[in-house]
Amino acid sequence: MPVDFKDACCCWSKLLTGRACKFYNAVCCPFVLCIWATSIYCCGCIRVYLNRGLYKFCCCLCRAFNCCWLYTDKDFPPQDVSLGDVKGDSAAGDREEGQKFAGQVKWVRGGKFPLPKDKQGRQRRMQLFSEEVDSRDICQGALGDCWLLAAIACLAEHKGAIQAVFRTKEVNPRGKYALRLFDGAKEKWEIIIIDDHIPCNKASYERDGSCKPLFSKPNKNELYVMLMEKAFAKFCGGYSALEGGQTIWAIRAMTGDPARLFYRSDAKDNWQRKDLKNFDDPRDKRKCGLYARDEKIDNDTMFEILRKYHALGSILSASGSSGADGLVTGHAYSILQVRKVNDGFMGIGGKDYKMVQIRNPWGAGEWKGDWSDKSKLWQDHPSVKKQLEFEDVDDGAFWMSWADFIQNWSRIGVVDRTVDINSLSLHVKDDSACAPTLGCCQGCWEPSLASAFMASANI
Repeated sequence: MPVDFKDACCCWSKLLTGRACKFYNAVCCPFVLCIWATSIYCCGCIRVYLNRGLYKFCCCLCRAFNCCWLYTDKDFPPQDVSLGDVKGDSAAGDREEGQKFAGQVKWVRGGKFPLPKDKQGRQRRMQLFSEEVDSRDICQGALGDCWLLAAIACLAEHKGAIQAVFRTKEVNPRGKYALRLFDGAKEKWEIIIIDDHIPCNKASYERDGSCKPLFSKPNKNELYVMLMEKAFAKFCGGYSALEGGQTIWAIRAMTGDPARLFYRSDAKDNWQRKDLKNFDDPRDKRKCGLYARDEKIDNDTMFEILRKYHALGSILSASGSSGADGLVTGHAYSILQVRKVNDGFMGIGGKDYKMVQIRNPWGAGEWKGDWSDKSKLWQDHPSVKKQLEFEDVDDGAFWMSWADFIQNWSRIGVVDRTVDINSLSLHVKDDSACAPTLGCCQGCWEPSLASAFMASANI
């Protein structure tokens, strides 16, 4: 293919985003990486320290008199009006008509949740993130938004993806947080500002001061799941607007990437692809449609396609379960891994096993069939167990064979996650003095920065 000399000479303006010609990208890569490391991690680290200084020293009077200090979102206030007509989770058999939680809610600031002391006797505090974002941090409550929590769980499997949604990088003393969500109808990002008031069980709070969130719950001391749920509630028009939805819509809202569903045929012998399209409806932020592509995919090919999507870092989900052997109908699950292993010597010459690892966002209630946590097949096939690094843990995650998957699931969601320089952000694991510096050093040192630039540059 002939090279356009003019384009090759005039593409310097695209160098920082990796959109220049490959020669310039390759030659200038070390210098561009230094610029991005400074911008994302070093400047981000400095901003965190400046914000801490501002909160600690410049706002002393406001804090002392409690005047204009703690932030309360007037557009999405901590009142019943923000809940809407919540009916509960139909999949959990907990659905009621009418305003189920009216008068039963105590709005408590997430940053003030009481926590037990650590092993050294120090008082623990809530953090925006724990040391590592983990899909096991995500536990569903009484709201029927398993589709959303499954999307967050899927995203949590990709390093840095959850942090990229947050503009605020650590716990905020004022309780003010900024998140970024993608409006697929308008094809643009929106910044969602929320406070940290979390709807909790009023009776428990008044009885012993315990804070029991009604909806999503923290697994340890992290705030991010509850804040993401609240940001989506504000984005969509209330907590009740989150009941029932498309997992791939939520993933697209967090990543801005194209989404699609694969539907299994009634005969269970092929799959059809349907692409997601958002619609601009002021009354329904989540309104969308699925448009079929003219392609039928047999089961063996579908497994290889899923393996490729998994290898490329795509975000995967499963829905439309049969309800058999512990699976819950009307409930969305996240797909964590798609693997093919061989039980022969050094993985050669034996029998191939097509396996899929899935997780229930409730954090409990797992598949009880073949290759489940208590299945004897793990003891009968130690090589498979070792290669898949299987552990019997009641965390909502479980393995299934591809054959059982075909029989028990009718829909697979796929979102092509874009990994480029814009997907990177500073990760501050807690509010200790050295945490921003540590996050900066780790970000600059880890290969994710180079990988993201090469992905942008298509090197």
